[in-house]
Amino acid sequence: MAKLTSEQRRAVIVMAGLRVARDHGLWSVTHSSVAKRCTVPTSAPTVKMYFGTKAALWSALIDADDTGEIARVAQAQGIPT
Repeated sequence: MAKLTSEQRRAVIVMAGLRVARDHGLWSVTHSSVAKRCTVPTSAPTVKMYFGTKAALWSALIDADDTGEIARVAQAQGIPT
């Protein structure tokens, strides 16, 4: 299997994060939970390398969610968007 580019790895992480957020809510999105849901082997430190904080990870997911549902839920729960 060829090594993923930085953009591909970031996309894999974001897609995994969206799955976690949609299945369990934004509060369940952590570097570790996202790493476990990636479709290619990914560690929590790798997720943290791309998104240094939980807030940065959440922000990327809100931006990537084309339904707007994650942003609506985050706002309802008092999570800054």
